[in-house]
Amino acid sequence: MSEVFLLAVDVGTSALKVVVYDVSGKVLKNISRRYDYTIPQPGQGEIDPLVWWDALKEVFHQIKGAGDWLSNIKVIALTGQMHSAVLLDEAYYPAAPTILWLDRRAAAETAELQQELNLPAYHLNSTYTLPKLLWLKRHRPEVLEKTRYLLWPKDYLRFCLTGEILTDFTEAGGAALLDWNDLDWATERLKGIGIDPGILPPLRNPQDEAGHLRKEICDEFGFSAGTKVIVGAGDVLALVSGAPPAYGRVTCSMGTSSMIFCPVLQNWQAPQGEDRLYTYPLLPYKLLGGVSSTTGASLTWIANTLYSNGTAFEEMIAESISTQPGSGGLFFLPYLSGERSPYWNDRLRGGFYGLTLSHQKPQLVRAVLEGLGYSLRRYLDIYQELGVEITEIALAGGGGAITGLAQIFADVCQIPVVTFSGVETVTRGLYAYACAAMGIDSFETAINRTFEEPVKVSPDVSRRELYQSLYTQFRELSEYADKTLSRL
Repeated sequence: MSEVFLLAVDVGTSALKVVVYDVSGKVLKNISRRYDYTIPQPGQGEIDPLVWWDALKEVFHQIKGAGDWLSNIKVIALTGQMHSAVLLDEAYYPAAPTILWLDRRAAAETAELQQELNLPAYHLNSTYTLPKLLWLKRHRPEVLEKTRYLLWPKDYLRFCLTGEILTDFTEAGGAALLDWNDLDWATERLKGIGIDPGILPPLRNPQDEAGHLRKEICDEFGFSAGTKVIVGAGDVLALVSGAPPAYGRVTCSMGTSSMIFCPVLQNWQAPQGEDRLYTYPLLPYKLLGGVSSTTGASLTWIANTLYSNGTAFEEMIAESISTQPGSGGLFFLPYLSGERSPYWNDRLRGGFYGLTLSHQKPQLVRAVLEGLGYSLRRYLDIYQELGVEITEIALAGGGGAITGLAQIFADVCQIPVVTFSGVETVTRGLYAYACAAMGIDSFETAINRTFEEPVKVSPDVSRRELYQSLYTQFRELSEYADKTLSRL
């Protein structure tokens, strides 16, 4: 057995994953536990944080039962979904179920805060934490009255392991509670809505030490008391860990949502008034891009809606890929819970256009896959308008494991698509931070050695005209819906 080095935890929206790395960056184990969240009303989503803790303990017990792994772990680091606030009472127990990032109940509060604070859309969105806290203040004040500590999913699990309350800069930025200029808490935003800023945890860098494992954890699972725990970062890490960052390459890291970013020079500045995409400064590279809210979620939705008879996801995809490109003139708008970049419109909704009596289920699924490609192509248009040349797409995350999706993206966008080996993305960033924390290597050196040669798919030029026509309709309908719903 290779020498174990890092145990990385990724707290996703619908599953928790634990990945064990050796010191060279090779994945030794990859174990997941799925779970469900509740939907109290349409457009909402909640989960009990204890579900995550139970899932993590289950995985630890499984690893412990497979041999002497955990006692040899040198570093533990965590990442996970962002924006989803975990509120703890004075006994460190969840004060209420966590309102998930995809929950849009705070759209009105977002609009109100946007008018008052005049922040860019990427600093304040209804998926973020601040508007949800305002919603709780108005609709469930008893929850905030009990709240003494504010954390986010990965921070909560790290607290369960160490007993330490803290977070990192990426979570603060995703909460709409970070002053991006000073890199400190924007405490006046909480004060402005009548919430005590004392609930905010200390801010740390991702590679900083985050306390020691509690004795009970070491005793139960067999970890060494000397195991180093580092702070980690939110799953925005996928921006630099889905593919080696390179100028001209845009990485589409596709999970429930998709993060679509490319590196730009440190001195690159967006034109005045540009707010469709944004630059992100909280990782080791300066990045330009945005987030599309319900890409992978669209595939989950159509699988559950049309194939609830037990058809495997892979079989559903295979049937759709075998149908003709263009889905018989049908296309899909993947805005099932509003949209972030480039529209920043909570009212925007998804749908099919071009349905006829002859369309069958596989064509609807293919239309969803192609719709994700059209959404990605919209980003490429904006990059071009901003003078950022894109010559290659890197498809990462769960999307990289979907057979045929890379070819669809290449054909829709008419540029090559590369997929790097394996579907593991965000925890690569944790491996690089762990190497930096232990003095082994720099972040850049460490993360680059985790990648092997990619699989490259070239576009089929014979499909250029077909997809150009459908993309034009997709873009026009999206923009019409955005403008129309913005006026309501």
